[in-house]
Amino acid sequence: MRAMLAGIWAAFWLVAALPTAAQIAPDLSPATAEKVAENDRKELAADLTDRAAISERTLKLIAADRGENSAPYLAKLLVHANNLSWAHRAPESRQALVRAVEIATALYGAGTYATADVERQYALALRINGYREEAIEPFSHYVHALTEEAYGCGRRVPGMVMGCARDDTDLGDTLLEYGQMLNDFGRASEAVTAFDAVIARFEPRWAGCESPAWGTRCDQARDKRADMLSSYAALLALVGRADDAGALRKRLFDDSLAAIEACAGDDCEGPDFRLVRRYYDYRAALAGAHRPDDALALDERILAILVASPHYTKGKAGSGEYFDKDMVNDVTGIAEAYAKAAVAAGKADRARDQLARYGFGALVGTQLAGVDFDAEQKAIEAERRTLSSYGDEAERIANSRRKVALFAGHYGKDSDEYAKALRDLAWDLDDLPANDAEAEAVYREALAVERKAFGAGDFRTLHALDNLTTFLKKRDRSAAAIAVLADVLGDPANDHVALYLDPDRRSARRGSFGDPDDTLNALKADLSELLLRAGGDPALALAAARHAALGMTSFRDALGFDRFDEMKLDWVTADPWAWLGERRYADYFLLYADALWAKGAHDGAAAEQAFAALQDAMAGTTSRAVARAAAERAAARASVSPLVEERRQIDTEIAALNTKLETLPDDPAERQRQFSALQSEIARKDDRRAQVDAAIAAATPDYFALIRPRPLGMAEAQALLAPDEAFVMLVPSEFGTHVLLVTHDKLRWNRADMPASEVNAHVRRLLWDVGASIDVTPEEDAKWSAEGEGDFPFDRGTAWLLYDRLLAPFAADLAGKRHLFTAATGSLSSLPLGILVTEKPTGADGDPAVLRATKWLADGPALLQLPSLQSLQLLRAVAARGDGQAGTRMVGFGDPVLEGQAAARGIAGARARGTRSSGLPVTAGLQPAIGDAPPLADPAALRRLARLPGTEAELKAMQALLGADAARLYLAGTATETNLKRSDLDHLSVLFLATHGLIAGEVKGLAEPGLVFTPPATATPLDDGLLTASEVAGLHLGARWVVLSACNTASGDGSEGAPGLSGLARAFFFAGAESLLASHWPVRDDVASVLTVRLFELMQKNPGLSRAEALQRAMRDIRNDPRADDFLKSWSHPSAWAPFSLIGDGID
Repeated sequence: MRAMLAGIWAAFWLVAALPTAAQIAPDLSPATAEKVAENDRKELAADLTDRAAISERTLKLIAADRGENSAPYLAKLLVHANNLSWAHRAPESRQALVRAVEIATALYGAGTYATADVERQYALALRINGYREEAIEPFSHYVHALTEEAYGCGRRVPGMVMGCARDDTDLGDTLLEYGQMLNDFGRASEAVTAFDAVIARFEPRWAGCESPAWGTRCDQARDKRADMLSSYAALLALVGRADDAGALRKRLFDDSLAAIEACAGDDCEGPDFRLVRRYYDYRAALAGAHRPDDALALDERILAILVASPHYTKGKAGSGEYFDKDMVNDVTGIAEAYAKAAVAAGKADRARDQLARYGFGALVGTQLAGVDFDAEQKAIEAERRTLSSYGDEAERIANSRRKVALFAGHYGKDSDEYAKALRDLAWDLDDLPANDAEAEAVYREALAVERKAFGAGDFRTLHALDNLTTFLKKRDRSAAAIAVLADVLGDPANDHVALYLDPDRRSARRGSFGDPDDTLNALKADLSELLLRAGGDPALALAAARHAALGMTSFRDALGFDRFDEMKLDWVTADPWAWLGERRYADYFLLYADALWAKGAHDGAAAEQAFAALQDAMAGTTSRAVARAAAERAAARASVSPLVEERRQIDTEIAALNTKLETLPDDPAERQRQFSALQSEIARKDDRRAQVDAAIAAATPDYFALIRPRPLGMAEAQALLAPDEAFVMLVPSEFGTHVLLVTHDKLRWNRADMPASEVNAHVRRLLWDVGASIDVTPEEDAKWSAEGEGDFPFDRGTAWLLYDRLLAPFAADLAGKRHLFTAATGSLSSLPLGILVTEKPTGADGDPAVLRATKWLADGPALLQLPSLQSLQLLRAVAARGDGQAGTRMVGFGDPVLEGQAAARGIAGARARGTRSSGLPVTAGLQPAIGDAPPLADPAALRRLARLPGTEAELKAMQALLGADAARLYLAGTATETNLKRSDLDHLSVLFLATHGLIAGEVKGLAEPGLVFTPPATATPLDDGLLTASEVAGLHLGARWVVLSACNTASGDGSEGAPGLSGLARAFFFAGAESLLASHWPVRDDVASVLTVRLFELMQKNPGLSRAEALQRAMRDIRNDPRADDFLKSWSHPSAWAPFSLIGDGID
């Protein structure tokens, strides 16, 4: 966090450090001067992060008019360097400063103050970006030049006294800063020696004031000397010489006071800000030396002196002069600090007597009241800690009432502190329904206090509104919640749409640590959702939902690609609080689509807006994996893959450094040393990351656009599809299921009257019927087992109902299409849509002949599953068309050496009854982690799994089909993780993996899915026998097609409610696969070997077939094959022919 703060403040300090050269008035031609002035006005009005683009244009104008080695160009280049820093382009900013030093040297000469002033800004930029040691040399040039500049200040030359750009005070400050830089690298003595040398040189100059050689007034020389020595004292304290620093600060205070007392004449102003400054320095030294009595005595002494000063007297009389008003403020502040310190030291009576002389006697009473308040607050907090969070309701309420009363008296009933105490009381009251009336009243009072104090748009007001509406929603009081939300959110301060739509203004949101409008837009979404549920005003519901959705996209679009911006976006889209029932990122866009539908317009602009919103709603982890893989393939083609890998490694290294920051030693000095070193190293790595990003962007400009794709517009989507292709997205919501169809010439949108809860129930029923790995209750199992006719029925009625309600409205649009791409969210993403039935079924659901005669959606356009529409665009944009055709076309792994009884994958006729993949028992679990590596699978436990001899036959049949030279197999003892990870997997047509697929949780303690390989004798991070999804993601694949002939490979990642394609499928896309053949439930061994080989046979015999069409025909051949029409084994059942889906772009 400290590194982040440093980056944010960096540009501010660069502004403050703009050197003298930057203030040279540009001597330009009138026409150029007018254009430059116009650009400067635009630059001033633009957001800080957008100014670099404008100043770059200005530089080109100046260069064309005066050249790059001119003073006007230098002045603007320094401004541009500052703008680049604001734009998070630190490496470019530094390069601009290097160029600025070159120009200044050519213009003014090396070693001159003007050139050194530019070097100072360069040194500051180096320090900010972690190059602290490298900054010392250019800063030393500035120190030397400033020493000469300040030394010459006041020198008499014929006819005049020399002035200077910076004087002794500035030099003292600079020497202190230089000392800090040297001290950071253990060069404290060098820093003190340098300062000693300057003081020794300047002492004769100060002593020679008002002489023939020096025209400086002696009182000014005395003050400048004191300023420099004050900086010297600060350096002594910094390097551990606290006693010397304290003695020097005492001497400076005494000298300053003596000079005032010795002053005579009308020019004497008496005690002033200089004496106050010396007092503060000396008092800090006393406090650091733990001398409270001496500090109080100093307070009493200075108060007596300052109250008697002319500045204080005039200030108290109402003078508007700055120094007079400032003296009143100083005296008041010193009196308050003295009262507080005296009360803490038990000397309240003495302090009251002392302060009463100056009219500050009441301050002691205020401090004593504060002590009483602190004591009472601590007592309340101590009592609170003794109370249970799940009991003691009455005691907790009483405790909160004490706090409310205390805060009301101390802070006032119009304060934020009082409102927070009310909130805490309301939370306690909220625990008991009997207190509802009072709880609501207290919530409302807290909201009223915050709104009156800070306005309707302040975050404190919005948090209070959130507390009240959360309470009202829990009590099913939607109307009341709608009323208060509409009231507060209807305030103009809470309308940010104009900001969200303005790309120049919305970029200001980037500087926040998180989305500054997250609470506002969550409340807007609450209002829309409540209105939709209640059938309320559709226009208000739409406006609120649109505001919330725009807020999400505006914040996303404001972010760049530096590490902090990526962290912010990852946090927002990771739904960190979803497990608490908070709204997910995608839900904002789904709600917007629901509000659009409720408004009544379902075509034209409304349909296009829904299309964009639903794409954002579908942009899950698998879609992002496809995007990342597409970007990395583009980087590979631009030969910058090493830079992409370096970028990833930098993030890993920074994460390790941040971990070290959490374990710093207790010793303060050593803790600070290590902290500074680690922060510097992090800053350097961030800086290198920015350089890498610039190099990647220069080599492949689309890289970052590919990483973070935007929703496609209607025209883009239609251009993506051929005339014989269609795309359908299905997105269930609380209010219905959105179905949106895109073809090359149309966009159609419908929302079926089937909410997500109903869709989920139907999908569960069908997945149970085919034996998918779902947990069902005994009641469900008994009920569904009793339904249907025949030995192995399939619930075609439910399959037809889903089709009829969701897809039948688009039947005419799909007629004649060759390929249908589908993307779905929620439970629908786990269901191969080919098992839906397109005509109302007749006959017995378990009769093989009837099942073969059924009109399946699988027999319409060839189906392909996608994570999202953007995924299709990305896959086609970077597809390796024509690659992988020569040499080895396929690499296959299968039949791992396992010791369990040989078995077939899948279980014919099996339905899930709370079991897991293939009916296999949960394995014993994990071995302990090795160092920082993740825990490993236990090879002995994996070895107990059943051997799969059918996978050997399947792979050998593939090899026979393709030819031994074109297919390389790793079977039995060679089917290891080690061989897979060490194989060249680039430029393949097919990677074929035939083995056990384990879903998350089948290896006890492992929360991700994986594929089983031959277990090693001893587990290592390279090879433990289980290729997990995270390991898959680390592979470098060039395979056009990955065939996962294993169980459940299209299942979720194991998290609660995880959609299909979020596990192994996502990992293979991340690794670089263009398309996958993956299974949604356990595959039957007797079917898999026939289906996969038949698929490739069809493609070989019919080159014009797409992969999707070949899969369609292979499934039909399986379905129509009567060889296994025995009891519970018929291939006519969807469990046999439909587990596989083609995922990705399988057209060619």
